[in-house]
Amino acid sequence: MRTTCLTAALLIAISVLAQNGTPPILQSHNRVDGPVGGQSRAEDLQVFSNGRVLYVEETTTSLGQQPTHASHEALMAADEMQRLVGLLNSPGVRALSKKIPSKTRPIDFFWQASFEINRPGGEQRIHVENFYPFLNLAGHTYPQALIDLECTVQGIQVKAARRQQSGDEDSWCKDLATRSSRITDVRGTNIHNRT
Repeated sequence: MRTTCLTAALLIAISVLAQNGTPPILQSHNRVDGPVGGQSRAEDLQVFSNGRVLYVEETTTSLGQQPTHASHEALMAADEMQRLVGLLNSPGVRALSKKIPSKTRPIDFFWQASFEINRPGGEQRIHVENFYPFLNLAGHTYPQALIDLECTVQGIQVKAARRQQSGDEDSWCKDLATRSSRITDVRGTNIHNRT
């Protein structure tokens, strides 16, 4: 497992150097263990200001099995980049805490998520302990900006890997986006914009 992390770190370091020293505007790292023993998935994504995307994924499906590893490169369209930059610079994302504590006690599913956003004024780091965004299907557990950020990352990863979005994989993002747009108070103000 340690070799896996070192390989991913090396690929990311090489890719940063390949960008002429310009850091990515967005980096994300997801590490999911479970729900079945021995299952794990690590995902590292980098998006650069020119639209270049580097995505590395590694999956282990059972104990003792060699992990599968894949690296992907893609180029985001100008309108996609504009939406991403708008999200990264939004007040909701800027207000996200550096550390977001666990909102649940995991038993067999552990998701560690981290983001690094590089802006002209400095960098913002966000770490989510035991991330479980599905809690937002039942109530307002995580800030909507965090859900939007993770769902955007997942959408970029799917496109970079040239995968078809499956109903199960991305439906929670769609469900949360639909749910949040319906949660309004009597004045028509989105509740999820308040903290």
